[in-house]
Amino acid sequence: MASPDVVLFDLGGVLLPFDRERRVRTLSRALKVTLDEARAFMDLELHGRLDLGLADEGELTDALSDLAGWKVPREAAIALILSVFEAPNVALWEHAAGLRSRARVGGFSDNPVFVREVFPEGHGLEPMFWSAELGVTKADARAYAAVEARLGVNPAGILLIDDSAANVRLARDIGWDAIHFRANRQLMGELAERGFE
Repeated sequence: MASPDVVLFDLGGVLLPFDRERRVRTLSRALKVTLDEARAFMDLELHGRLDLGLADEGELTDALSDLAGWKVPREAAIALILSVFEAPNVALWEHAAGLRSRARVGGFSDNPVFVREVFPEGHGLEPMFWSAELGVTKADARAYAAVEARLGVNPAGILLIDDSAANVRLARDIGWDAIHFRANRQLMGELAERGFE
């Protein structure tokens, strides 16, 4: 199997483990609302619009302030939303950095750009493709077409690493290589099969 020219990592569930109930509990404690109220807030279509770049941090802050009944500062609002993320998968971030001598190593994520704030210090992904900037998520083939156009490489030279089986299937259907991430060891083995020892 040929080594790819570009490796794109998903964030949530791959490089950045997450727990939705953790965020619900954090919202409940910080804003003095019930767990059900916090869950209802997270069910708002606002979050999908944030992922598509159709809502901004100001709208998020206003919505959280309405929920709390007091003015939530912008930084606190973003921190509350980012509380979904657990400690970064540092071993995988470091492995990703080590791949840079063989390929371009970037990211492809269905998130607003402020998720960059939880990247581990000293680590980044370049290029980084955000659904909020593309205006479409990875559930839509147009997102992959936009990434291809910006990368300027043959689709067969792009490897996506994602925890979503649906995203992996779509990537493969359009001619990308893709790995369904389940664990670090499994991923390392599949990368080795592609020449990344």
